[in-house]
Amino acid sequence: MNIMMKKIKYTGGAFCAALLAALFPLAATAGAQGLPFEDKARYEKALEQKVDEVLARLLGPNQAKVVLEATIDFNRTEKLDVTSEIPADSKNPFKWQGAGGDAQTGDYLMPGFPSFGSGANENKTYNRQMLYPSAFVKKMTVSIILNRDLPDLDAENIRRVVSEMLLLDVKRGDQLSVIKAPFAPLWRTIWYTPEAISMVLKYVMLSVMGIIGMIVVAVGFLKLAGAMSTMAKVQQSHQITMDLGKGAAPGGLESGMPGAGAADRPQLGAPDKETGAAEERVLFAVRLDQVPFLVSLMANEDPANVALVTGHLTQEVRAEFLKRLPPEFSSEVLISMAKIRFVEPEIIATLKDELERRLGGAVGGLDGALEALDNVDLKARMGMIAELDKKHPELAAEVRRHVLLPEDIAKFSERELSLLAGALKAEEWATALFELPEAVKVKLKAQLAEKTWQMIEQSMSYGTPSREKTGQALERVIATAAAFIREGKILHPCAAPQPLLESGEAGA
Repeated sequence: MNIMMKKIKYTGGAFCAALLAALFPLAATAGAQGLPFEDKARYEKALEQKVDEVLARLLGPNQAKVVLEATIDFNRTEKLDVTSEIPADSKNPFKWQGAGGDAQTGDYLMPGFPSFGSGANENKTYNRQMLYPSAFVKKMTVSIILNRDLPDLDAENIRRVVSEMLLLDVKRGDQLSVIKAPFAPLWRTIWYTPEAISMVLKYVMLSVMGIIGMIVVAVGFLKLAGAMSTMAKVQQSHQITMDLGKGAAPGGLESGMPGAGAADRPQLGAPDKETGAAEERVLFAVRLDQVPFLVSLMANEDPANVALVTGHLTQEVRAEFLKRLPPEFSSEVLISMAKIRFVEPEIIATLKDELERRLGGAVGGLDGALEALDNVDLKARMGMIAELDKKHPELAAEVRRHVLLPEDIAKFSERELSLLAGALKAEEWATALFELPEAVKVKLKAQLAEKTWQMIEQSMSYGTPSREKTGQALERVIATAAAFIREGKILHPCAAPQPLLESGEAGA
């Protein structure tokens, strides 16, 4: 009995161990059941991205979207093979031999009971093998959402392309559906994808860096240009000024105060002592006809430099030069002339040679153009100004300030027109009125006596004179008005404050 109980207990322990060994792989398998779903999601996403990239190349961005659902078989079969090395008498585990009356040596058991030594020292080999299905993907369901604006032919082509890419098989149960729907604008959907946001941020950063780089380069070029301009100005002026004592005059005088006493200062209207001063002061050889070129040459100079040049001109040339300058600029020049400065004689000599050389080679200018216009008749003059207005309006406006034309007579005041009407004969007015504007006739009638105007109308009623006579009469009217303007009796209607650059740029 004890022997049987031991066998039962042993058998029960072995059964528990075998049961635990069988349940352990099942528990491990059950714990790993959640992992395949992540693999399934990654697999579906990879296929969707591949198809979306191809559709974006074919249709453009924001025109199609693919949704894929794959049915995958993740079942696994575990096979466990146990191999044992059975002893020679394993086929007869029971003690049947000698059941008769023969004497037996060793252990004796009742007939039919297994021998204890038959399974005590068996060697067993365990072979564990996992069996997977022959095909993981059982079925795929693909949905293509297309923009409603795409034509049907493109939709059919997309269906064929996606079917070939995913190797869809109808026999396997694969399904492909194409749905058309209105798509939202790209600017509303681009912010929901991390890839698009990163791309936009990347290009924004590159643009900002490019703009900053361009600003840095532009600032560098501007500084370089400013430095070169400063160097050019310094070289051009030949360092004609040299301030001492940071603006303070020697001998304790304040800056800007004259150094000479009241008795030594020149009085207005006093005779010029150029005969004795010429031996002490260097004078620049500038003629009156060169003053317009000098004004053009000094147009962009500092008032202090212009004052230095003005101080070395003769009295007649200096007066004409200051008269041609604008009032504001000439006042700054006078202020600079009143200040005491010390300039090296070598610099003044260099400035004299350079200025005389440039003025000696200066040609052209507004005065030359006006002189050429004065030598042609009125008709040719009007034609030349009209062509000049088409090609160079600014120069034409400057010329018109100095040239009197027939339409300018209508701009005269009543006093000026009355003065001009009394200077010409009635016959001359009668001939010239054929070429003058209607506004001149109305104003002239108001300035003449009624009897004189009747005589003019009677002369005009005889018929239109020849173009040569009307031209000559009009020339006399314009010449008389121009003479009054030169004498200061009449103001030029187109005259304006004269700019600094009056005669064009002088040749270098």
